Amino acid sequence: MTPKETIWTWETAPDSPGAGIIIVRKFDDKWKVLGLWSHLRNYYDIPKGHIEGGDTPFETALRETAEECNITELDFIWGNEYIKLNKLIVYLATTTQDPKILKNKESGIYEHSSADWLEWDCIEEKAYEYLKAGFQWAKKKVDNEVNN
Repeated sequence: MTPKETIWTWETAPDSPGAGIIIVRKFDDKWKVLGLWSHLRNYYDIPKGHIEGGDTPFETALRETAEECNITELDFIWGNEYIKLNKLIVYLATTTQDPKILKNKESGIYEHSSADWLEWDCIEEKAYEYLKAGFQWAKKKVDNEVNN
């Protein structure tokens, strides 16, 4: 472990560089957002995690998405732009896959109890506070694509 690397815990999370993906999917011409319900914290989350070893933020986001909800087919139709929320880098992608909650390989526990496709206002209302700016950024990008 390098001197700058922080061991991830809930307490050190704000200081740990991480990456994740806001995933959207179209249902009957309406975009919905994937929310991973965190039964430990009673909030919706996105697939995300700590940047490990020599991984890039993008590689981390892809790995965490596969590990947490088994989604591997992602289309970054809005490009690889991202928003930075403190030390968390968040990308935006779409998928046609259904999520499946998986156990954490290291701890053997489920970090989330469900995966739900939600309306924008619902995810913003019930998500971690620090993620809300990310949902607003993503909604603006999705709405801009829809209106063009």
